[in-house]
Amino acid sequence: MRYEFKDRKLLERALTHPSYSYEKLNDPKFNYERLEFLGDSIINFVLSKWLFLNFPNLNEGYMSKIKAALASKEILAEAAIKLGLKEKIRLSRGEEKSGGRERSTILSDVFEAFVAAVFLDGGLEEAERIIHEALKEKMMLVEKSKGLPFDYRSALQEFLTKSGNPPPRYEVIAERGPHHRREFVVKLTVGEKEFIGSGPSKRDAMYSAAKAAWENIVGKEKEIIKDKFFLG
Repeated sequence: MRYEFKDRKLLERALTHPSYSYEKLNDPKFNYERLEFLGDSIINFVLSKWLFLNFPNLNEGYMSKIKAALASKEILAEAAIKLGLKEKIRLSRGEEKSGGRERSTILSDVFEAFVAAVFLDGGLEEAERIIHEALKEKMMLVEKSKGLPFDYRSALQEFLTKSGNPPPRYEVIAERGPHHRREFVVKLTVGEKEFIGSGPSKRDAMYSAAKAAWENIVGKEKEIIKDKFFLG
């Protein structure tokens, strides 16, 4: 997990789901909920600082959209998996059987709690390093585009609706690779046309397929107003 804890109890708490503390421990309060609350604020601060320092031309509205996208449950869940937290979460038997270990809400909560635990154990600099490491790929995408990437999914949906076409249909057709390097393949159907996209998450694969569909159906040369379709 790329950080050595001095206080191992903080790490244990960050990885303990409330259901486990009720079922297995004498202390039902020994779980990640309070750490999650703190971690959420730390992540938002670190992302806000990064956006403020690196994008001097973006206004408050755009920065808020980027921050919301980077701190979404789906992306933080991916971050938890990347850091190897998924396999270490302590869940009750019932939560385990119901698929809790795969649930993005639990994974994102654990990532937030882990960030808070690092902050309490090693300070803000270490917590900031963990956040940057975990979100590196997503942050690099924002840097490459010098701001918010174009939201092909929303743009395609609106274009099809306004032109009287049926809405796009997304279907996950394959999952491949080991858990720490999962790749999803999505098929996007628009009328009789099909487009394939892939990525490390279902969301990324859907974005890839929507981009292919947009460029094929609408065309790169078409004049569009992009201000409405920023991710966030």
